[in-house]
Amino acid sequence: MKKNEINPFFMYLIAMVTFTIMTILIVLVKDNLITIASLFLFIVFYVLLFNFQKKYYKKTDIEQIQYVNHQATDSLSALLEQMPVGVVKLNMNSSEIEWFNPYAELILTTEDGEIDFPQFQKILKSSISSPGAYAIVGEKRYAVHLDRNSGVLYFFDVSGEYEATAELVTSRPVIGIISVDNYDDLENETSESDISHINSFVANFVSEFAGKHAMFSRRVSMDRFYLFTDYTVLDHLMQDKFSVIDTFREEAKQRNLPLTMSIGVSYGDGNHDQIGKVALLNLNLAEVRGGDQVVVKENDETKNPIYFGGGSAASVKRTRTRTRAMMTAISDKLKSVDRVFVVGHKNLDMDALGSAVGMQLFSSNVLEDSYVVYDPTQLSPDIARAVNYLEDEGVSKLLPLNQAMTMVTKRSLLVMVDHSKTALTLSKEFYDLFTQTIVIDHHRRDQDFPDNSVITYIESGASSASELVTELIQFQNSKKKRLSRIQASVLMGGMMLDTKNFTSRVTSRTFDVASYLRTRGSDSIVIQEISATDFEEYRLVNELILQGQMVQPSILVAQALEDKEYDTVVISKAADAMLAMSGIEASFVLAKNSQGAISISARSRSKINVQRIMEELGGGGHFNLAAARLTDMSLQEAGDKLKTVIFNETKEKESEE
Repeated sequence: MKKNEINPFFMYLIAMVTFTIMTILIVLVKDNLITIASLFLFIVFYVLLFNFQKKYYKKTDIEQIQYVNHQATDSLSALLEQMPVGVVKLNMNSSEIEWFNPYAELILTTEDGEIDFPQFQKILKSSISSPGAYAIVGEKRYAVHLDRNSGVLYFFDVSGEYEATAELVTSRPVIGIISVDNYDDLENETSESDISHINSFVANFVSEFAGKHAMFSRRVSMDRFYLFTDYTVLDHLMQDKFSVIDTFREEAKQRNLPLTMSIGVSYGDGNHDQIGKVALLNLNLAEVRGGDQVVVKENDETKNPIYFGGGSAASVKRTRTRTRAMMTAISDKLKSVDRVFVVGHKNLDMDALGSAVGMQLFSSNVLEDSYVVYDPTQLSPDIARAVNYLEDEGVSKLLPLNQAMTMVTKRSLLVMVDHSKTALTLSKEFYDLFTQTIVIDHHRRDQDFPDNSVITYIESGASSASELVTELIQFQNSKKKRLSRIQASVLMGGMMLDTKNFTSRVTSRTFDVASYLRTRGSDSIVIQEISATDFEEYRLVNELILQGQMVQPSILVAQALEDKEYDTVVISKAADAMLAMSGIEASFVLAKNSQGAISISARSRSKINVQRIMEELGGGGHFNLAAARLTDMSLQEAGDKLKTVIFNETKEKESEE
């Protein structure tokens, strides 16, 4: 539409006519009154003329906008009718379809030409709950976007983009490293002819496995192989839960060989060197967790590892050479710091206290300012008795937590014993004061590992942390300070606790260490006095045992009453006592602890991996001794969750068998 505006020429013409008329009136008419009246009439005329023009322009502007909008609406409608994007107009109150374009009709209608309302409601619900959702309709994949303000749902065809992305993902390089657990020990005990047969068995097994999945493999040593493939193969292996490690274990067992297999796998985009390094770290993680398992982790610091296997008790190799190397590395590190603080986990048990006392002695042979830190408010009766014995003797330097926190400097070193999770350490606030940490533990490594760890000595095949620390002291062989009678007794008490008086998880190394402690004056009478159970504790343990129920064949679960609280030592002793019963393969005890959280102690013999069960609940440990701590839920909810995890674990184990 075109606006009708006054031409400037006519405006000049009106001005000239007005000027001429006024000149004639002034010259010919002598009456000034007539001249003034005429001038007034001209002014009124001009005012009316301009006011009319203004209103007319405003009206034409609105008509112009309306005309343009109408044209745009027609153009947009035509565009929506023709563009390859599905557009659906909704009533946001009722979620009913008000209008859709032909492309959306193609997407949403069935072969009968009817709208598939159930599928549309599913897509709509998904787009409301998660913006940027995707929908697969037929053979097409669509990105779905909902504009809540206008009530318009858009479908963008991203099938080509998805196919390209999927192809890139599945073609990512994968590097795996296979290690045969316990091969070194077997090699030392087997004749050369038998070793030749073992090597042939291992090599043929790996070769068949790699050939079956079209992987490239290369043997780099007698007990180590490298694998190269892509993510398509890895995805298939993960779907199969890496059953290859179970197959290898069974075939080795048929040949009477105590061999298992550990695998570290990594994948990512490019940078094969970095992928290989992550694969090696994953293999180390699989070994320190006990072997006979697979660890898969993407070459991405933000991603967490995925675990497979771990279905047999830890039997990974542990050599004296490694212990000697660790002793040297720890000693060298101690020379570079000004103070050493040794801590166990929350609610100290005898193994945590014994290993802490042993590491304090080890450190004091290098650095005088070495201390064991404990929390006086968290001592069970047996630990309190042990601390009193140590303080009376005056050999070990013991510090209460509040005093130790005032002594930490920038060059101080923290040594964590009998645990490797920051959430379990004696005090998170105390841990945060340090920039460097040494970890010495016999539990399988898990998430929440210290970021500032400079040396990690984790041997899940060891009976206890006290055993590991005593071996370090043996190899140190310092004449400056030696274990006293009480120190040796506390270390022996720690080993006896975790081995259930040398009946569980013991090796020849365990007895070697016990023999050494005996030569250093370990006193069984002192150990018995420290570890003695008082009547009230005995009563509470039996109170928990009476709550036990058989939830699966050979599995006992004891759930305390909702309104009662128990010390964690009582909970763990109840689990130990239940496991000692005939026909029981695993026991679980859960109860509220003195801090108001829910503690779970888990024990097993040799068939059920309680560590995997506790990991599902945010805890950890090792194959036959583990624990977890739950918050923000009732005891009943925790019990139901535990039973569900136990059921799933046993069902999965049955399917594997």
